[in-house]
Amino acid sequence: MPSGMTPIQPSLVLEEAQLQAVAGLLNGEDLYTATRFVQYCYVEDELVKLLSSHNIPTVIVKGTSAAIYYPIPSARTFGDIDFIVPLQYFSIATTLLEANGYIKNSKPEDEDRHIGYSKDGYHFELHHRFSYTDLDIERYIQAGIENRVQVRINDHEFPMLPPLANGLVLLTHISHHLYLGLGLRQIIDWMMYVDRVLNDEFWYSTFQSAVNELGFSTLAITATALCQNYLGLPARSWCQGADEELVNQLLETILTSGNFGIKTGTGNNVETVTAAMKSHGVFYYLQLAGEHNWALYHRYHMLKPFCCLYQIFRYIRQGIGRGFKLKDDIGRGSARADLLKKLGV
Repeated sequence: MPSGMTPIQPSLVLEEAQLQAVAGLLNGEDLYTATRFVQYCYVEDELVKLLSSHNIPTVIVKGTSAAIYYPIPSARTFGDIDFIVPLQYFSIATTLLEANGYIKNSKPEDEDRHIGYSKDGYHFELHHRFSYTDLDIERYIQAGIENRVQVRINDHEFPMLPPLANGLVLLTHISHHLYLGLGLRQIIDWMMYVDRVLNDEFWYSTFQSAVNELGFSTLAITATALCQNYLGLPARSWCQGADEELVNQLLETILTSGNFGIKTGTGNNVETVTAAMKSHGVFYYLQLAGEHNWALYHRYHMLKPFCCLYQIFRYIRQGIGRGFKLKDDIGRGSARADLLKKLGV
């Protein structure tokens, strides 16, 4: 080892991998991950069979639709099972799920995009749309459902979006979690997709026009350049000229955040709030956050004009006792907002 270099401590590498939800990539396919993956596929099979038996079109998003690009799919960390049905089938699907033992566990205020269910210890998210309020990729999603493809991982067969729509889902997931807490898992999902699908020909012929339309070009190029510089992704010509300072800022955000912001407190810390306020405007963010968080407003909608005020007092109450750390969080939040602006998200 060259003089002056600090030896790598395997325990610290493992700890960081766990915080980033990529520990399975260090171990490959051990008995636990293989068994867990088989169980995950089984419950996903049961879900798809139920919907198919009632002629409800669906696609799996993220989860196995991201893992299919991995050399060892089971090494990817799995969480909820996310799936989308067309809007006209949504009410039918909810009735069908609830009649077959899927227990609804989401709150009404969280159901603008999906409804959450649980069954046999697994969590499911039934989406009628994938897009967030500030980004609409729905025309790609709906076209993708109509042109869904059947794919297979070992003995597990499932429907997923075609390459263009699936790539936009993975990129949208990165964009969304830049606000809440972006981790290496979302970046590695994107890297595996780029490695398997997004070669130069597909970028120039198809993908580039879509990301330009959505304002995602800088994010796609920066995230891919990060994977090339630090994670071993083979070079793509369309990443030439990436802003190296922006690449390093994105990497720093990932390493200080952890998966879903686990290092900083998912979605509730001052850093996250400051970034969101600076990006969307103070009043707009406070009003939406107040509408989401104020339980009394959910019962009495005439309180809507006061949601902004409620949220202000909520943040004051949460910030009491944090001392000088509050100033540090605000500084980092402002820096993150600048990064988001540069990335175009």
